[in-house]
This record gives sequence, structure tokens and C-alpha cells, in this order.
Amino acid sequence: MLIIQLLEVYSYIVVASMVLTWLPVNGTTRSLTRLVDALTEPLLRPLRKALPQGGQNWARVVLYFGLVVLMRLI
Repeated sequence: MLIIQLLEVYSYIVVASMVLTWLPVNGTTRSLTRLVDALTEPLLRPLRKALPQGGQNWARVVLYFGLVVLMRLI
């Protein structure tokens, strides 16, 4: 199904977002980080607001597992 494939691709983008937070920001990673952030921020922003203050760092993980659960349910 197309929806599952799109969710799977988006989950890879979320994983890339997690990995990019571990890398130092330089010319190479800066442009990639901007692209990935532009794709993930629309869903991460509401999650960060919903999570408690200390849990905001976990928004990417929550989003990833939410996508996995959604794919399993479809």
C-alpha cells in the first residue's frame, strides 16, 4: 500500500533526524539538517508541546514509534 510506504519513508527521515542530532554541525551536515528539519518539524512541534518539559528531547523517538505503531495498525 502506498500509505504504508510513505509512512516507512517518513520513519527513515525521522531516524535520520535522530542521527543528525549526534553529528557536529558543519557545511555538509548543515544543509542536510535543514532539509530533514523542514520535513519533521511539522509533526515534532506539537509533540514537543504535548510532552512534559524534560521529555521534549524524546519527541523524535515518540514520533518514530508512533509511526511504527500506525504502520502496524494499517
